[in-house]
Amino acid sequence: MVKAAGQFVFGIVGLALITFAARLLHLQPGAISLLYLIVVVFVSLRAGLASSVGVSLVAVVCLHYYFLPLFSSAGTKNPLAIVAAAAFLTTAWVITAMVARVRKLTEAQLTVRFEERLAERTRIARELHDTLLQSFQGLMLHFQAVDDLLPAGKAKEALEKALDRADQAIVEGREAIQNLRSSTIVTNELGEAIAALGEEFGGNGSPRLRVSMEGTPRELHPILRDEIYRIAREALRNAFLHSQAGKIEADITYDARLLRLRIRDDGMGIDRKLLDTGRDGHWGLRGMRERAQQIGAQLDIWSETGAGTEVDLRVPGSVAYGTEGNAR
Repeated sequence: MVKAAGQFVFGIVGLALITFAARLLHLQPGAISLLYLIVVVFVSLRAGLASSVGVSLVAVVCLHYYFLPLFSSAGTKNPLAIVAAAAFLTTAWVITAMVARVRKLTEAQLTVRFEERLAERTRIARELHDTLLQSFQGLMLHFQAVDDLLPAGKAKEALEKALDRADQAIVEGREAIQNLRSSTIVTNELGEAIAALGEEFGGNGSPRLRVSMEGTPRELHPILRDEIYRIAREALRNAFLHSQAGKIEADITYDARLLRLRIRDDGMGIDRKLLDTGRDGHWGLRGMRERAQQIGAQLDIWSETGAGTEVDLRVPGSVAYGTEGNAR
């Protein structure tokens, strides 16, 4: 309700500014109608029906009772004024519906891509488990049989050390496959996962990571969740290891329209050239931007030398929560 009222006020202010500019610049009704139309469509896409209708009616009243009389002869009335008003409203809502439809199709395509990536990841994990890992297990049994036949001595000790290392490699491989089949992070709770990153990167003399959360945590698709986690991991790694910061903060906002993650530090900052292109041979910042693009998110990285760095990741709510309940 509060946000809808805010969008309504924003629309009214936009109409007022256009009205003032139109009088100042002596714009024609056609140009004014087009500018009004842009405001109405913008409000309609971001607010509810009531706000959209309210702003639309205000725009029609301004056009019909204020601007049209300025360009009409005194005492005359345009018989098509009502038709023009209806056409204005219809055009505004048709454009809004078309834009909303395109946006929904784009979000649906992203969801399909997430599902395809998850299915492919699961397929690869299954193939690795059923072929490569099982083959290694079989080889281990053969080597163990050879070890049982060897007499005590240096050759037997060397083979047993090799078997121990191979066992460890198989355990690590099994864990990697498990990660592929499920998710990079054990918990679906981003706050807990990011706090764990703070413990991983932190140490004696390192700044503490403060994690804050706004809104109710919601289920995210495993692919999207993992990409957000990896972006956060790279941002925190840079903050802990390179920024020389005294304070690091991570803010997570679960909003109906937006999932937002902001990571800030008060460190030495990043040179503008490195911020744009990254270090030679290093793909951290570029990888963050590529991951954000793959999930339909917007990533902004701000930094000034000596003034710290802020990483701001925003994912549309319809993308972030569109597959809620199907994360596993």
